[in-house]
Amino acid sequence: SWEIFEPLGYIDLLSFWVVSKDDQVERALADGDDSIMASALEWKKQGKVKHIGFSTHGSAENIMKLIESNKFDYVNLHYHFFGCYHAEGTPDGHGGHGNLQCVKRALELDMGVFNISPIDKGGRLYQPSSRVARAIGPDLTPIAFANLHSWMTAGMHTVSVGFARPEDLTETLEAVNLFMNKEKTLPILEGVIRRLNKVSEDHLGKEWHERGLLNIPSALERESNGIGLGHTLWCYNMMHAYGMYDAAKARY
Repeated sequence: SWEIFEPLGYIDLLSFWVVSKDDQVERALADGDDSIMASALEWKKQGKVKHIGFSTHGSAENIMKLIESNKFDYVNLHYHFFGCYHAEGTPDGHGGHGNLQCVKRALELDMGVFNISPIDKGGRLYQPSSRVARAIGPDLTPIAFANLHSWMTAGMHTVSVGFARPEDLTETLEAVNLFMNKEKTLPILEGVIRRLNKVSEDHLGKEWHERGLLNIPSALERESNGIGLGHTLWCYNMMHAYGMYDAAKARY
């Protein structure tokens, strides 16, 4: 009922929260006068809601279905340099894995794209492994790198910042200043990405680095027997390529 929201006047961003599993995707996209989407669209027509979006911890394939429905104005998802968390190893809908193609498609459709937790779920970069810190180097902090990768490499609009220390927010604000000077910052960012990719290739091998997470069935497919294979291999990669034991342990 809208009555509980009446004191607000209107809602800027109405989100379908954590639309992940197949049945949740079907309910979110269902047509019909008694559907959830019909209610949301009616509120939007009345000016009570400005934008309708969704957040997700689903497979990249399910996220792509939601995006390509063209029924949403924005999406909240995970896309990070070190992996896409729940969507790692799952089909992206265009022959690859993870959420990068989902981000690109959302941008093509002029959707707002919000990156969930690039600092924590993106690798606990407030406590980076020594291997990651050395590869990133002196010109960027790991937190600044996570934010700049979201904005400059992937083209995402917004990031969440759950900071463990006041300095974590300061480092994000420093990333904003670097973002404003793209001409100077882009070569630094590209150099960091090259070094991090080299670290991964050195420890995993070039073929595994490039193709190790392709064509992995999700935990929801019969072939996986309910095991999160892509997620487990992502944790393996974080540990063996980047020494990110704590991040892998937390996500496992």
